[in-house]
Amino acid sequence: MLAGVLLFGGVSWFVTRSPDWSPAEPGVADRLSLIARMAWISVGIALPVLFLKFRDNTNPARASTVAIVAWTLGETLALFGGVILFLTAMPGWYVAGFIALCVAMIAFPAPPPVSR
Repeated sequence: MLAGVLLFGGVSWFVTRSPDWSPAEPGVADRLSLIARMAWISVGIALPVLFLKFRDNTNPARASTVAIVAWTLGETLALFGGVILFLTAMPGWYVAGFIALCVAMIAFPAPPPVSR
């Protein structure tokens, strides 16, 4: 999961450094920033709720489901930040999203495998 996000960010950074690259239309960055703020608010509410509600979960199946949902929310922020980086060459949203993904992966570790 981290490798895919890093690869997308690296490709976006590399493409935006090309002399042939041109940014998207001027209004696109403002609209993308608005959408990114709404996504950050949504995920910023969802992750703490998941953490507080399911942090002491003893059911391995439920714990893995919650971890996957949390990782997906973090990855959403990172990938959308990558889209903003790709279209506008502004790395701030991507870096913040990648940090959010890392925090989600630390806060919601994969449960240990169940031995049968």
